[in-house]
Amino acid sequence: MIEAWRLCRRHHADLSGEGARVAGGRWNRRGRSVVYLAEHPALAVLEVRVHLDLPLDLLPDDYVLAHVQLPDEPPSVPAGTADPLEAGDTWLRDGATAVLRVPSALVPFAHNLLLNPRHARAAEASVASLTPFRFDRRLFASSEV
Repeated sequence: MIEAWRLCRRHHADLSGEGARVAGGRWNRRGRSVVYLAEHPALAVLEVRVHLDLPLDLLPDDYVLAHVQLPDEPPSVPAGTADPLEAGDTWLRDGATAVLRVPSALVPFAHNLLLNPRHARAAEASVASLTPFRFDRRLFASSEV
């Protein structure tokens, strides 16, 4: 098993991929379930922070950091993949693995992990723990360049 991390609101702390199915994501089109995870908790925080458009004081207080166990060592998306949506669709369609390792768009040399919840081996994935999470105020501070 490999470790992965996910930051989300408590009521989304599952491995269904429903949010990505409804909204789509960098590696999946709408209508395709995928669970987005990170190899490190700090990356999970950054991946969520860049999409938040509310000030810290208006964020809900039910965020949790999910520690997730995934089956096997995942293959990595081929280097130089030009179209993440096409790569994600191909991976989902081929169904060879439950997990795919993909590069972070935010941090060079860092990776996210995608879980296909419809893959047979996805049943081996589990949420090992949930830890309440509060964003550090400094992540929301504006700075002049």
